[in-house]
Amino acid sequence: MFSFGWSEILLIGIVVIIVIGPKDLPNFLKQIKTFTKSLKKISREFKSSLNELTEDGDIKELKNSISNIKNDLDPTKSLKDEITSIKETVEFTDKEVADINSKILKDNK
Repeated sequence: MFSFGWSEILLIGIVVIIVIGPKDLPNFLKQIKTFTKSLKKISREFKSSLNELTEDGDIKELKNSISNIKNDLDPTKSLKDEITSIKETVEFTDKEVADINSKILKDNK
């Protein structure tokens, strides 16, 4: 996101030393360290609470029911079944017509 070169880091360090002063710099660095630790802790807690929510059984059941509804409402599945049924019927009819034609040819000979 941000890219800092050595010159920018050096400039920031000089400004911090001038504004805060060399005596208060160790306390300022400790405060920054404490602040970053608390931010990390808060983010870990937030992430773990989200994970707990997603692992909750009600949400899993809801997800399963939604996927079942999605599968039931899938029009392509019913269309594929209908097309397969039509193909089977056509194949059966072709076979029957071929059998009838072969019987007719045998009877005519």
